[in-house]
Amino acid sequence: MSPASRRSKTRQLLQLYGNHCHWCNKPMQKSERTIEHLLPKSRGGSNALSNLRLACFSCNNSRGNSLFPPPGKNLHISRTQPYEKIG
Repeated sequence: MSPASRRSKTRQLLQLYGNHCHWCNKPMQKSERTIEHLLPKSRGGSNALSNLRLACFSCNNSRGNSLFPPPGKNLHISRTQPYEKIG
């Protein structure tokens, strides 16, 4: 992914899901934010927005190329749907 594409995807993901880690729900500083592939690229995943979420470095790094959440993280607290826009 080119730097321009990465910036664009990050902006879109922030608008859709907010600035919280997809896995641990922790608010993130810009320096902690990574783009997470739900289906890892090494397993056939794409850079399509539907396959991307924002995750903190710790969660993204500990997940590696697994198909499962990072160790100790529960899916029920993750944000899987975009925020509802009011008004």
